[in-house]
Amino acid sequence: MRSSPLLAAALLLLPAYPSLAAAPAEETQVRLVADGILRQTSRRLVDRSTGETFEDSTGLAPKSEISIESKFNAWFYQTWLLADGMRRTAAVLDEPRYRDYGERNLDFIYRHMDYFQRQHDAKMTAAPVGDGKLSPIGFHFQIQALWHTGLAPLVLERWVATNDPKYEPFLGRMRRFLASSPRFEDGAFYRSGKGLMTDDPYMTVPFLVREWKRTGEAGQLDAAIAQVMGTHRLLFDTEHQLLRHIWDVKTRKPAGVFWGRGNGWTVLAHVELLANVPPSHPRRPEILAAFRQHMEGIRRCANPAGGWHQVLDHPESWIETSCTGMLTYGIARGINEGWIDGSFAETARSGWKALQSKVTPEGDLTDVCGSTDTGDLNYYLNRPRLQGDLHGFGSYLLAGAEIVRMQSAKPADPR
Repeated sequence: MRSSPLLAAALLLLPAYPSLAAAPAEETQVRLVADGILRQTSRRLVDRSTGETFEDSTGLAPKSEISIESKFNAWFYQTWLLADGMRRTAAVLDEPRYRDYGERNLDFIYRHMDYFQRQHDAKMTAAPVGDGKLSPIGFHFQIQALWHTGLAPLVLERWVATNDPKYEPFLGRMRRFLASSPRFEDGAFYRSGKGLMTDDPYMTVPFLVREWKRTGEAGQLDAAIAQVMGTHRLLFDTEHQLLRHIWDVKTRKPAGVFWGRGNGWTVLAHVELLANVPPSHPRRPEILAAFRQHMEGIRRCANPAGGWHQVLDHPESWIETSCTGMLTYGIARGINEGWIDGSFAETARSGWKALQSKVTPEGDLTDVCGSTDTGDLNYYLNRPRLQGDLHGFGSYLLAGAEIVRMQSAKPADPR
């Protein structure tokens, strides 16, 4: 792979590592973004009205303008995606600076949990992180929708590892939320009054497979399988071999376009499931067959020059960064795990190449679709193209880690 002018400029900004100059291009590219994330992860509170920062919140009076300083350690599902991307990057590069990144972010949040609790008790909506509109910690206290589950898989991991009771209130809320959430007859969760969206499997499957591994209760794994396979059953278009965005409970039929990141979210959940379902499980063949069907459709709609469009079957829409990362990851990991064959490798490499045009010299990411609900085609085509949006970073790192594995045959599963 030839170095681009953008990559050459970016190398000047990197810290000096003895082996970096000799590192393969893929490793250098992944490090650029991962190091940019580290530089922006401050683990402090900030008063957004004054700019004052706080390392210690003991005795600090609740104030709505006081919030988390860095967007990278808020309580969102995107930051769980980032934690997973960093751990896989750390594993494949054997890089201790990226290791336990998510765990350190979680420790930061719980260090200030008493302050966040006092803000919550005072009914304050803390100032948002970045350009968002939501409190960076709000979903810890109140889970009302599948996409509110935030850092649930990471909390469960830390509780299992430490047996620390501080994690139990959130885990109790998470389990009660799932127990009361509506499901279809096959067990797939959906959003009350709305339907099942392709985003939804990622919000539950990582947590459910960890619950199954913790307890050995078959019902937890069955629920994870139901979420992925229910999404495939309701939303998979057999002609295009792609997923529509939503199964509408009012019309009782699929709706929405073949949204890039929507397909990406389900791919992430499908990968998580395949990585955990035992080879002897009676439903593994159908889970694997569904994954292969989807990958065929994903390969077919890739841009000839690499990457995937905001709306997968509309080449007039832009090459979108987060979906390109997710789909590159799904294909590359599928090759690395032997779920799909090596004929997909060029599609993965082209996806990775397309991602490099989205990286700034500082390691930031451009052309990331903003948060998206459902609508008509024009709604998807006119979504904002953001720089630095949280949806892009974890998916980029996941893709990069698997591309490094694919190119070098390095093993990397940190769990």
